[in-house]
Amino acid sequence: MPRPAYRALERVTMRTRIPLTSAAAALTLTLAACGTSSGSSATASDSTGPASQTVSIGFISQAPRNDSGFTQYGLAGVNAAIAAQKNLKLSSIVDNVSNSQEQIKGLQTLAAGNSIVVADGASLNKAVQVVAPKYPKVRFILVAAHTESFADNVTSVDAAVGYDAIVVGAVASTLSKSKKLGMLAGLQVPASASWYYGMVQGAGLDTSGAKVVQTYTGDYNDVGKAKQAAEAMIATGVDSILSDLDSGSQGVYQASDAASSTVDVYQVFGLDCKAGKNIIGSGVVNWSAILQDSVTAAAAGNLPAGAISYGLAKGAVKFEFCPGKATPAAKELADKVTKQLIGNEITPAANVLLPKPSYAFAQR
Repeated sequence: MPRPAYRALERVTMRTRIPLTSAAAALTLTLAACGTSSGSSATASDSTGPASQTVSIGFISQAPRNDSGFTQYGLAGVNAAIAAQKNLKLSSIVDNVSNSQEQIKGLQTLAAGNSIVVADGASLNKAVQVVAPKYPKVRFILVAAHTESFADNVTSVDAAVGYDAIVVGAVASTLSKSKKLGMLAGLQVPASASWYYGMVQGAGLDTSGAKVVQTYTGDYNDVGKAKQAAEAMIATGVDSILSDLDSGSQGVYQASDAASSTVDVYQVFGLDCKAGKNIIGSGVVNWSAILQDSVTAAAAGNLPAGAISYGLAKGAVKFEFCPGKATPAAKELADKVTKQLIGNEITPAANVLLPKPSYAFAQR
């Protein structure tokens, strides 16, 4: 899922009590078929004026819109907001833009024709910082990253994935026979570091001496690279792998399924137990609900500038087991650690939750 990068955003006021539905369920929403296909060009429709009160929305992402992960979940959330509020319209989608010039061009195109622009992905933070001041009447929603400085028309929304990672580490450590755990991600961005350091802290909650190694493939969607990286981990004795990838996770499932001994796999963001026979569970992040909430609030003029972070207390992040994969002890441990984190009995290490920005922040 394209990566949530700078995850330390301070989130100010947002939540309008929209119920958090499961990320997997959110994917059943019909994704908008408007906008461009993969690429950096888009034809934005003009925002409708006050007479109709239509709020036009543009969506830009660093990954393909159908990546089966972070981007697709986020887009489903935007569409859920539109389905619930008929005056909202998704006019344009610009996806799969990776370099800075494409990102700036895409943002400018969307900002010129929309009231709200959703910038979905960590690598878009610098482009938003450049473009947002030129369009002061447009509300920018930056997902999974934050800007270097405060802008009164930008709201960063993020998920505190480090909490999920602690639970994953505790569960994986308990179920692992070799006590060698792995975390595999695409890019070495702060959000992926949160998954790693959270696993380390979670694995250290008992006295098993479990160790966690990390590998970055440089790509969240390359199945071949992911498979090779997973195979290399397995060759060193790793028997539990957290896959912080998008469609590249297929390579991890393939390596696990082909291994001579059982290799447990843990997903992030969504839970798809049919994707591989050894999937234990997922550190679910409900990006769909987060995006639905933020877009709805922005359209109503109730989304404050600054940064908002969603965590365990609101259900935006939650560890979930696949059916039949939770031993009684593992289920009890997951529930216990979750309650301890919510109750502040366990304090995430400094490198698990990213530093807060210097501007307005709210943890939810």
